[in-house]
Parts: sequence; structure tokens; C-alpha cells
Amino acid sequence: MWLTIVLTSALLLAVATVLLLAVGHRIRVSSRVLGILLAAGISFGSAELATRLWNLVPRYVLAGAGLTLLSCAVVVFLVPYWNPVGQVFLGAYVAAAGTYLALAAYITVAGDLSALGIAASGILFVFEFLALLLSGYFAFEGCDVLCRTRDTRLIPEPDPHHLPRVSLQVAAYNEPADMLIETIKSLERIDYPNYEILVVDNNTPDPETWRPVAEYSDGRERVRFVHIEADGFKAGALNVVLAEHLDPDVELIGVVDADYLVDPRYLRRVVGYFAHPTVAFVQAPQNYREYENDTYLTACYDAYEYFFKASMPSRNQRNSIIFAGTMGLIRRSVLREIGGWPEWCITEDSETSLRMLKAGYEGVYIDEPLGQGIMPLTFATFKSQRFRWCFGGLQILRRHFRDLLPLPRTSRNRLSFAQRADYLFGTGLVWFNDLLYLGFTVVLLVTAYLVLTERALPFRPLLGPLMLLPAALIASGVLRALWSLRHRTGIGVRRSLLALLNWLSLSWTVAMASLQALVRSKAVFMRTPKEREQQTLWTAVRDARSETALTVLLWTAGIAVAVSGGGTPLLVFLFGWQGLVYGSSLLMSWLNVRTELGPVLEWRRRTELRRERAAAHMPYYLGGGAAVTAVALVAAVLIIGGEHPGRRPGGLELPRSPDGPSIIDVIRPGEKGQQPTPRPDNSPSAPAQTPADTPVETPSSPEETPSSPEQTPTEPGSSPTGEPAESESPTPQASAPS
Repeated sequence: MWLTIVLTSALLLAVATVLLLAVGHRIRVSSRVLGILLAAGISFGSAELATRLWNLVPRYVLAGAGLTLLSCAVVVFLVPYWNPVGQVFLGAYVAAAGTYLALAAYITVAGDLSALGIAASGILFVFEFLALLLSGYFAFEGCDVLCRTRDTRLIPEPDPHHLPRVSLQVAAYNEPADMLIETIKSLERIDYPNYEILVVDNNTPDPETWRPVAEYSDGRERVRFVHIEADGFKAGALNVVLAEHLDPDVELIGVVDADYLVDPRYLRRVVGYFAHPTVAFVQAPQNYREYENDTYLTACYDAYEYFFKASMPSRNQRNSIIFAGTMGLIRRSVLREIGGWPEWCITEDSETSLRMLKAGYEGVYIDEPLGQGIMPLTFATFKSQRFRWCFGGLQILRRHFRDLLPLPRTSRNRLSFAQRADYLFGTGLVWFNDLLYLGFTVVLLVTAYLVLTERALPFRPLLGPLMLLPAALIASGVLRALWSLRHRTGIGVRRSLLALLNWLSLSWTVAMASLQALVRSKAVFMRTPKEREQQTLWTAVRDARSETALTVLLWTAGIAVAVSGGGTPLLVFLFGWQGLVYGSSLLMSWLNVRTELGPVLEWRRRTELRRERAAAHMPYYLGGGAAVTAVALVAAVLIIGGEHPGRRPGGLELPRSPDGPSIIDVIRPGEKGQQPTPRPDNSPSAPAQTPADTPVETPSSPEETPSSPEQTPTEPGSSPTGEPAESESPTPQASAPS
């Protein structure tokens, strides 16, 4: 029965995914009745197809269809403002993921493993559970922004006559003077009657770097320059400004990065929302310039844009956006009320917005670019930026974890359930996505070692037909992510695929930052290598040396397993795919080496590297050592965990219906007589399987990919004798946009 439900769930998810990709973004009608009717039609239509395609027992297929219909009904009730296609897709995903986890847990417990074998399989199950949980959150977010038919939040209307005094603060550290002056000039052109520009140089060691900016600012009507020596990174400097350098009549504070050119309409477009006293901050999207006609920079741009085109509009409906720093305004009185900028956190902007929301205030997102900056121009600094974002996000998670749990509201914490979920997953747990990649990589390498040394695997064994369900989950996740990216940004297939590779290229970096954040609470920085004037292929390899080593290791292990004959084709494919995840880093590094920059951007590139190298790196190495130790302990448990791979648990046969009745025959059995008794599809003459005969399992894969195991058209996963083949299934992994 269980395998029949698995096959039915896989087919239902595949049908729902195809429907989502085809028309999910086009339908502008939402209705609970239509959602239930569509769910019923797809569930029982797919059940009929599964019955006829694979000759399955109809009543077991009906059980799988019923579970999916129940899941869809719950989703329809929870999100009535989605169109029916989005409702059915999310319901089918939840049903498929739940079925897979339930069956994986059953096989783990009932597989006759030793205590350490159960521990090893338990680690694998935790990886799978977290991967599916994060993937489900991303699926919800992507569907919410494209399948939503109406707003559910009443956002305050801006008052164009509300014109309070604004202080625009440009925080700079070791920035090129010419570029910073251009930013100041763009701010001076803003069409707004009541504002000041405060240029804050923070700890730049060489006075010759900031003196031209000070000379330019001197005597200008709206501009003031201050040089500050302060601890606490950028937040420390901004706190000094808040306490000592603001005019008393300033009501709003705006933060602008030192490389931004700001639209003259910026303040008039944003300030009006603050006429409502509950609005504490307003955020416009971060946008970038001078990336056109370069493959690497365009891939970075598209990857950046997903967050502001999909995640932020979705979160805006639940009043759970983040304050992203530049191109945002914040109310001065509320900032003082919550205690100022957090100097302990290296992502001080998003942590500040969380405290404001906890205090009961609102944030507003305007989906309109009003300024353009410059992206990190080297792959090394791009990785370093993402390292900081990840470490800061997990600092927030550690500090506020209890406040993000689904507990009752209090006067100290007024976050709604939706706000807590968005910050828990979208700001905190999302960074563990790439740590799961690393965990699955360890599983793959341990599997290769055990296969090549002809030792038994300690993990739970999974059966052939089970591979269809996680394959469907994987393919569904990748296609859904690319669908969301394309339709929200308007880019083509090639750019979407390059953006996906750009996301993957940071997997190792984010995993290392996650491990660092688990063992350290104070900020550490990723070391960036010293660049030479001449960029070469060696530069690309060096900037991605860890990822390149992992790629070679995984692909070599996959080839060795294939040559040995000890692994299934799916196992070999997983080695190839996981190697591609890390190999994408080398690809992006090589594309970056080929980037040609003009004189101004070339100077910017050099100053980027000087800023990164100025950070203290000893804590990074100490934390990295602790991280490697943790990975080694997990690998040790996997290697020694179990004396044999476990027996095949009962109840996992694939029953067949010899006369091939349809679903309609089960619903109305009187028309064709009594339903035949199902029988397990195994031969009495087949020899019993011993532990030594148990095929090598396939460990879980951390990445969503549209691959599926090879199956015959009529009997998925069965051998020529009718006995189901055994193999472990891949595990779906959420597609990570940062």
C-alpha cells in the first residue's frame, strides 16, 4: 500500500507542477469552491491515470489521492486569496513531502538497524526534514507573489503634503573619493525641500583617502562631513551620529551606500508614508548599474533581484519585510525607542527592523527602484559579502529565536504568527540551506568510501519506486524556482539558469558562515586573497579553491563508484550533480576573471579588496577549525554507524491488480462485479534476500534537480521477476535565493 501511495503522490505533484508552470501566473480568480473542485479533479484524474499506467490496486491509489485532496483542502482554507492552481500545487507539495518523510521514518525504524545505524539514518532524516521544510517555505513564497489575486494587507496611503526634515547619512569606509563625491552630487539633486546630507567616514586609516570628500563638502548648503573613530562597525558609527551629530528637528533618517546614485524623486516618493504614526520604516529595492553586457555581473544582478522582486513583495503582505539599509528611511523617534543600531550584529539594518516590528510598528515596501549602486566587482568580495549576510542573519536567529517561536503575543513581543515565520525562515533558517548541501556531500563521500571498500552501508534502505517521489519533489522545486525568477524579473531561460548557478556558487561560503555562526557569537570575516593586477585562470581557481577541490573529489568518487559497479546510475548522477553545485563557483570565478572594468570601477575593485583584507581573520580560522571538527564527527557516525544495512521492512510490497480495474470501478463496483483481491507483486519462487545481497543504497541529494530514476513504463521500480528493486532515494533541497 505504501509504495502505491508514493507513486500516486509523485504523479499528482508532477501534474500540479506542470499546471503551475503553464497557467499559474495567468489566472486572476480565487475561490475556495474552485480550489476544491480543481483539487478533486486533479487528484482523482491522476489516480485514474496511475491505476491504468501501472496496473495498481485502485483502493490504494484512492488512499493516496485522498491524502492529497485533504492537503489541498487545508491549503485552500489557509490561502483563499490564491488562484486554484497555486492552491493545488502547494497542497500537492505538502502531501508529497509528508508522505516521503513518513515513509522514510518508517523504514528507518523498521529496518532492523543497529543503534548507531539508526543514529546515522536519523542524521539523514534530519537533513531531509529541514530540506523539505525550507523548500516548502520557498514554494509558498514563490506562489504567494505570482498566484495571489488580491492584497490581504491594508497598506497606509502616502500623504504628499507630509514633509518632515530628513537626514540622509552616507556611511563610508575607505571608499574612492571620486565615487563618493558622485554619490553626494546625486543626493544634492533630490527634489525635496527639507533635508540634509551627512557624510560619515568611519575609521578610514589614511586621511588622504577621505580628505578630498571633506574638502568638497565644506561650505555646501546641505552637506556636512564627519570623520568618526568608533567601535561597533557601521552600527557604531551611526550610533555616534544619532547621539551627537543630528539636528534636533530631524524626524527621519535615511541610509545610503557610498556608491549609489539616487533618483531625484526618492524622498517625495517615500516620505509620505510616515504621515501614519504606526509606520516605522519604509524600504525601496536595492538596484545596481554597470552590469550590462557582462555575463558574470548580469548573473549576480539577476540573483540579487529575486529577493526584491519575490521575497519582499510577499512579505510586505504580512508586514514582515526587513529594513535593508540603503534606499530605506527610518523614524528617528522609534530608533531611539528601541535602543539605536545594534553594534553586536553585522547586519544591523535587518535586526533593527525586527525590533521595530516586535514593538508593534509597521514597515512598508515600495516595489520601485529609486537608486542604483555597484555590486561587488570580484568574486572574492562577492563571497565575502554573502558570508557577512549569512553570519549576521544567524546572529539575529540566535538572539531572537525564542521570540520567533509560535507563542502568544506579549507587550514586549507583538509579532504575529506570519511575521515570526517569515523572520524565522526567511531571515534565519534560510542560511542553513547550504549547510544541508554540505551534509549531503558528507553522506555521498562516506557512501563512496563504503562502496569502494565493499563494506555494508549503515543507512536505511529505500526501495526503487520510492525514488519517484523525491525525484518529483526535486524537479518540482527547481522548475518552480526558475518559473518564479523568470516571471518576476522578465529574464530569459539562459539568464535564469546563470542566476541559478550564481546562487549555487555561494553554497560552500554560506555553509562555512553557518558553521561559524553556530560556534561563535561575535562577528568574524571571511578572508579574501590579495589580487594581482593581471587576472588569470589561476586567479579564478584560487578564489574558488575549496569549491574546486570538492568538485574534483565528488566527480572522482562518482567515476570510481561507476567503474566499480557498486552503485546505481542514480547514485553516480548524484555525485555528478553535487559536484556541479560546487563547480558552479569555479565557473562564476572564471567568468569574473574575464570581466573588463573601466578605470573608475577598476579603482573601486582595488579598494574593495583593501577593505576586506583589513578585517581580523584569526577568529575566522578558529571557528573554521571547530566547523571542520563537527563535520568530521558526523562523518564518523555515518562510517561506523551500523553493523549491516538493515532488512527490508514489511508492508512495502507493490500490490498489483491483475484485471486492471479503474478508479470508477472502485467507486461503483456493481458495474463490473466485485473488486479483485490485491496481491503483493512478488514471486513465491524468488530467493530470499540476505543482508549481503542488499543493494547499495543511494544517499540523499541536497539539490533540486529535474532528474528522475530510470523506470519502465508499466512497472516503476520493479525487476524482471516482479520483485521491487531497492535503492535509496534522493532528498529534495530548497533552491536558495539570498
